[in-house]
Amino acid sequence: MEDKAFVPQGLLPSYLAEIFGQLYDEDGLAVLGKGLQSDMLLASLVRFYADPEEGHYAEEETKKKDGKPPLVLVLGLHREAERTALLNILTSWGTPPEILPTILTNEAGQSKERAALYQQGGVFVITSRILIVDLLTATIDSIQIDGLLVAHAEQVTETSTEAFIIRIIQSQRQFQSSSSNSNEAAFVKAISESPEQVMSGFSKVDKILKALHVQRLYLYPRFHDSIREELEGRNPPKVIELHQELSPLQKEMQQAIAVALQTVIRKLKESKALANLTLLLDGEQFTVENLVTNPLDQALSRNLEHDWHRLSPETKQLIQDLRTLRTLFQNLLTYDCVSFYKLLLSIQSMSAASRHPSMWLLTPAADVLFRKAKERLFTLHRPLPTKQVPNPVLKCQPVLEESPKWRLLRTVLSEIREKFEKEVADRAAGPTNILVLVKDDRTMAAVKDYLVQGNRALLFRWLRFLEQQNDRSRSITVNGGVETLSEESRVLLEEESRCRRILFGDQSKRKRRQNAPINHIPNFVRKRRRITREKARGEATMQTEDLERNAVLDEAVDLAEHDDSNDLEYEASPLNTQDDHFTLSFPDELRIVLKSYASLDQPSLLLQDLSPRYVLFYDTDITFVRAVEIHAALSDVQIEVYFLMFQASAEDKIFMKSLEREQNTFERLINHKKMMSPPALHCATTTQEMQHALAQGSLGGTYMGGSLPLAFDSRKGRKANEEKRDIAVDVREFRSVLPSILHQGGMRLAPVTLIVGDFVLSSVHCVERKSISDLFGSFASGRLYTQVESMVKYYKVPCLLIEFDPAKSFCLQNASEIGVEIRSDSICSKICLLTMHFPQLRILWSKSPHDTLKIFKDLKKNHDEVDVERAMEIGRNELEDSFFESSSESDEINEVARDMLLRLPGVNIHSARKIMQNCDCLAELCDMSRDELRRVAGPVTGQKLFTFFRQKMSAANI
Repeated sequence: MEDKAFVPQGLLPSYLAEIFGQLYDEDGLAVLGKGLQSDMLLASLVRFYADPEEGHYAEEETKKKDGKPPLVLVLGLHREAERTALLNILTSWGTPPEILPTILTNEAGQSKERAALYQQGGVFVITSRILIVDLLTATIDSIQIDGLLVAHAEQVTETSTEAFIIRIIQSQRQFQSSSSNSNEAAFVKAISESPEQVMSGFSKVDKILKALHVQRLYLYPRFHDSIREELEGRNPPKVIELHQELSPLQKEMQQAIAVALQTVIRKLKESKALANLTLLLDGEQFTVENLVTNPLDQALSRNLEHDWHRLSPETKQLIQDLRTLRTLFQNLLTYDCVSFYKLLLSIQSMSAASRHPSMWLLTPAADVLFRKAKERLFTLHRPLPTKQVPNPVLKCQPVLEESPKWRLLRTVLSEIREKFEKEVADRAAGPTNILVLVKDDRTMAAVKDYLVQGNRALLFRWLRFLEQQNDRSRSITVNGGVETLSEESRVLLEEESRCRRILFGDQSKRKRRQNAPINHIPNFVRKRRRITREKARGEATMQTEDLERNAVLDEAVDLAEHDDSNDLEYEASPLNTQDDHFTLSFPDELRIVLKSYASLDQPSLLLQDLSPRYVLFYDTDITFVRAVEIHAALSDVQIEVYFLMFQASAEDKIFMKSLEREQNTFERLINHKKMMSPPALHCATTTQEMQHALAQGSLGGTYMGGSLPLAFDSRKGRKANEEKRDIAVDVREFRSVLPSILHQGGMRLAPVTLIVGDFVLSSVHCVERKSISDLFGSFASGRLYTQVESMVKYYKVPCLLIEFDPAKSFCLQNASEIGVEIRSDSICSKICLLTMHFPQLRILWSKSPHDTLKIFKDLKKNHDEVDVERAMEIGRNELEDSFFESSSESDEINEVARDMLLRLPGVNIHSARKIMQNCDCLAELCDMSRDELRRVAGPVTGQKLFTFFRQKMSAANI
């Protein structure tokens, strides 16, 4: 493929044009290395299929008879930031607004409006849930769809919604084109930038290709010839690696953490609680270095998921200690001395209060770690006695050791400024930008404080630490006086006063914050605990002590990172501060811009806007490193790149391991590609029911608007297969994988909005499906009681389906927590109470969605097919009654006006309640503008009301 004019010259690397040509010529899956700008590739494909003059539609052989542009759907952009990034890239290329892709989310209106948009053609960025519902309800016909662009293809599995969509589209097109003896399938072009996820698991890449209905696999690692020539041959950046040694205290602390890790690993091997655990720990990869560079503690927990309830509390705590020590390894390099010591103290205090304290805290290595961390912060010394002072008192000497990388950053910035001042003649017009990249917003704030205020920033943190540490001491002195304090506590109280005088002076009006109670729990910790409880719901294999064990580290990190900067009166700084970055400008137009990776969704656009002359990687990130390489290759300006890394540290090892891991993954993919056979797509292009209909030779009967066939034999006047297969499914359930598995198993799905239940199998069976996490949440909120009450009211056989995750153990609650008494914190007790209140309720236990399919088939036997219309109407009257009851409680309700409001076009119970809250009468509603109606009633209902109120009445129709 030649370079397309729809992408401005110099904005798209040549290797992306090569991948573009291969994908255009033949459908397939393109796997790129991290940071090689797959978003640019997706944007170029979108622009090509949307451009009527220079794109796909402009080619004469691709024009349709009706003159409409091709209908192309973009899947896989689940986050709003990703959809916005795609639009920003296209806009930066000068794409006309009329051919920008249309975003279809849950706010895209009703099915009629979407059907009208589909008829016009074009490119649509659509969520998977909306598209699958539109396909099953015939809002969009598969024959209209020309192709699909799939982002994040590594997430496509056999049971994913994207695979469900592709299976339906290709099978419908095959069925509808069989009469014309043609088998033109919709094109599928998939992109992935996560080679490790593509290769993880058994034959994962083959399964992805089969689910995507493509046969070609395109691999583009960083060492690909075209990429290497592009990035290293044209204008490579000047790279300067600066390896900073750790401070002597940091080295000793790092060594102490490594010794503690070795102790924990040895204890785990000695426990030998399970044969599976022993095999995992005896592997060569379970070393200290691999634990630091890889989250092996998470892998260990996943492998022990099925046997977690059989492990002893000591073994569980040892596995948690691996995570804690790995976190300390990383935070030693990123935290300042105050925050790291606060983290250690928080871990120590919380572990002591838990049921099973961490064993590594009792080792000599932990003693060394705490002692050296304290020495980085302050030292206590007693002067030698003299004749004048025979009994000298203990004194506190603040050390406040700053991070060595901070000094290195300041040195590099100073050298750049000196170089900038010397290059007056060669200086380009406009400001020269220095881009400093850090890991997260917290690191950015710390670097900013150091660059602006120097050591004064650490003094503020030191004062905050003293205030927190001395709260308990002040509470003791209220009753017993200063004499009751230990000598160290008394010295820290004196140091707090001295530090405050240094920062604010003797005449400072600043007041010390109010003393907190001894056992006071901060609000942010309360919030953390609520979040932990919500996340823990559904973790059936975890006991109460497991939840406490996991929360210790999270709360400790929160306490260390929580910065009550509002309590400290910082001096005004010359920084232009924003939410995600800030800029420091010097008078001579040398600008320092700090950015965090956490706030970067479009690194290429940031580099394009800033055009930095210098890029400083305070923290390394492989994605942004390659973005800088690509920007330098497309730019005419020589870019200097500085890597600031700690020598012989976990930081250096993590970055090198990530590069090594990606290279090994691509090498395995290349070898796998040589040996793998193309997926047999003909076995998956038709659904079960279509294969049966083709075998019987009966294709006359259809359902869902004639798009899918029924296995109906007109000569015998009866169905060829007596198996009952119709199921009414609530549209909200399409977020799960169960509808895809039901359809794959031969079930015919009718996506509708159900008031009662999630699945209606027949006139007597209604099923409320609950995953384990949803089950815990529904019991806590009381929602499940209301749902079961409605099912019992309208259906003879109400069913509660409890569906487990197949990757976890088939265990609702640990056996040791099941008692003989009813307890409010026991899930089994809650289920017993539910069945006592509703004896008609049937509970269905399913190990996986595939088992749910078998259960549904068994339940549908010997029963009539579901009446979809009746299932939709059930519960609506009750909803209206509740609306009337709630509205009648208010004073002076005009019932006639309320009934008239419900009969206006587009108004339902939910929108009517919102309208009544914003409008006092119908006249006020009629006088509203279009924007006001959309704000009050929603975009679709508001437009309907605006048209209805202003539609002319014709006397001829009366």
